[in-house]
This record gives sequence, structure tokens and C-alpha cells, in this order.
Amino acid sequence: MYYRAITIGESLDGISAFEHFNSLYDVDFDYLIGLGKEIPTILFIDGTKQLQDIVKDWLYAFTNIILVNNNPIRVFLIKGYSQEFHEFKGYYRVIGSYKSPRQIAEDVMKKIEKQLSRIVGKSEKIVELKKMLILSMFYDGSFMILGETGTGKNLLAETIANLSPRWDKPFYSLNCAAIPDTLLESELFGYKKGAFTGATSEKTGLIELANTGTLFLDEIGDMPLNLQAKILSVTENREFFKIGSTKPKKVDVRFITATNRTEDNVLRNDLRFRLSAIKVELPPLRERKTDIPYIFDRILESKGYLLRFESLPRELKQRFLNYDYPGNIRELLNMIEEYLAVNNILYSGVKNNVESYTSILAEEAIVENTNNGITYKDFLQNLHKNIMKKILEKRLKSLGNDLNLLSKEFGLTPRRIRDLLSEFGLRK
Repeated sequence: MYYRAITIGESLDGISAFEHFNSLYDVDFDYLIGLGKEIPTILFIDGTKQLQDIVKDWLYAFTNIILVNNNPIRVFLIKGYSQEFHEFKGYYRVIGSYKSPRQIAEDVMKKIEKQLSRIVGKSEKIVELKKMLILSMFYDGSFMILGETGTGKNLLAETIANLSPRWDKPFYSLNCAAIPDTLLESELFGYKKGAFTGATSEKTGLIELANTGTLFLDEIGDMPLNLQAKILSVTENREFFKIGSTKPKKVDVRFITATNRTEDNVLRNDLRFRLSAIKVELPPLRERKTDIPYIFDRILESKGYLLRFESLPRELKQRFLNYDYPGNIRELLNMIEEYLAVNNILYSGVKNNVESYTSILAEEAIVENTNNGITYKDFLQNLHKNIMKKILEKRLKSLGNDLNLLSKEFGLTPRRIRDLLSEFGLRK
């Protein structure tokens, strides 16, 4: 579960939700605060027949209580049988439509489910990422996505935009590394007719096209510093100049940026601060290998195949799971394509990393024995203890603190698991 849905209003009764209240008067703020902070909560409120002053006062109190207690609770205020409109107020959004309040709420829930499903995986890092996406629906500032090549930065940017307060506005993207420096400025800002030799007609740039919407700048670290200064001006002044123009154009654009370069000198500091109000780090595939079966199944399902990861021969599964994927998701997709083409993985880079790590650890054990007098028995006991603790940390949270499931995975009794949690200081 990535969020709790709570419906408020008689017309929303029966929608699949964590809890339902018939009226705003039934909602206790202490109850909302008591829900905790581990999972975001979204309230779907039917405001169609509610008196405006009552709703306004309730939302004012709600916003201030959220600020004081720092709870991840947000609101969709629904106005059914009305004109089409969409307003963003910070911790809540107002959606009006000719549809019934129930239809609007169900449409929003389906949209959330559809967008979250684009990010495939159930690892701890992906679960936390999806929770962040829920809260990002109520934020209209800049995002910076950090991640290695092939981790899915473009897909994440699209998902953020499709869930954002600007979800019904234009979305454009540009890979700054794929456009020559001499053309990048005109692609972004456009130009006036006659601005330079060959400018036979006026060109509209992406910044203007994305007005009221979102512009995603991938690999912004590859953008020349002089253009970074112009982007900074757009973020600060909400206006820009076309090439060859002396008159500024007003613009309202939300920037989402991404880079796989984290060196301090690739971005101007002032621009980095402007564009990274929220930083999101996409984990490399090697840090979430438990997601590989889900990605494999999703790809084959999309191609119409019945085969699933669990049905693969053991050797092939090990090849998929043991590889480090320097190219991340993109490289995994290529390996899946190779398997579908020749029913095997012939890729020369695939190797058994367990064997590689074992060799490294063996060398480390010899060094520790030579330099510090640590016996191989003690080295292996410490190694076992550290690995046990790390697995417990990861699986305990993923399994929702269910000790019975955890004991089955470890092949130990629940009592022994409790003892280990206490020993490692993991017991809550």
C-alpha cells in the first residue's frame, strides 16, 4: 500500500477506501494525526453540496494542523456537476467536473494507480519512491532527478508531471546532451524571423510551448554554462527572450531536470539551488535486484508472452540476478530482448558476481589474518553476523514486520528471529 484513501461525503460511500466518513463534521483531526507518518493519506472530500464557508474553515484548520504536525496527509476537494476546473492550493487540490463526485474520485484513484504502476518493482527503495510520488501530487515546484544512465529518469519525470497539479497541461522534454550546443539555445528559446542567417521564419521554443505546463530537461549537466544562466533567468523572472527579440515574453513553466553527473562544476550553484527544491535519487538496478523478476514479467506481458520469470531455467534466472547491470534498466531490457531472440543470454559481460565477491572476501580474510591476527573463524563469524543483520533490516520492513513470514524466509523459528532482532537492536 502506497497511500491510504479516506472518502468523506455520502456520495463517496462504497468506494474502495481505508475509511469513510459521511460528513466533514465526523472527521476528527486527532484521528488523522494518529494515522502516523509511514504512509501518505489522501482525503477525497465531496464538496459539491457543502457550504463554501464551512469547507474553507475546515481546510484552513486542516492546513495549519498538517504544518504543525508534519503529517503526510493531503486532500482532493471534489466539486461534481460543475464546470471543468482544476485549482492547486498547496496541501489540497480542487477538481471540478460535469461528472458526479463519485466518478471524479474514482477517476483520480485510477489515474494514481495507472501512473504508479509505470514504476515497476516492490523493493524498499521503489516503495519509498512511490510514496514520494503520492506527496509530489501536491507540489508545484522544481524537481531534480539524480541517477545513473538507464535508470529511468525520463519515465519518472513523465510520471511526476502526470500526477502533478499540471497534469492536464503540456509536457515537453529535451535531452541536453543530444542537441549540439549551437542548436540548443534555439530549441529552448526559439527565434525571431531574420534573427540570423537561415532564420526564414519564426520558431517557437520549448519553453514557450510548455507554458503553463512542465518542461523536462534531461542531462542538464551537459548544458553550456551560458545557457544555464538564461534558464536561471527564466526561473527567477518568469520571462525569456527569443533569439533576435528585444521584448521579453512572460511564461509559467515548471522545470523537472535530471543528470547523471554529480560533480560540483557541471551546474552553476545558483541554478542547482533553483532547480533542486526536491531531489530524487533513482537507485541503480544492482541495488534493487529483487525487482528484476517483476520487470521481466512486465516486459513479457506487454509483448503478449505467457512466460514468467519463475518459469525460466535456474541457470538463466541466476544469470539475470547475478549480473551488476552497469547500463541499468536499459541493459536489462536488451538482455531480455536477446533472450527472446535466441532463447539464451550470450552477453559476454554476464558473470557470477557471487564468485567474484567470494574471491575478494577470501583475500580480505587473509589480509586481516596477516595484519591484525584475526582468525578465519572469527572473520567468517563477523561476516555472517553483518550479512544476517543487513538482510533482517531489508526484509523486516518489506514484510511489514511480519515475523512469521520472516522466519520462513530465514528457515528459523519466530522465537529465534525475535532474539536476533533484539541482538541487532532492530526490535521495535
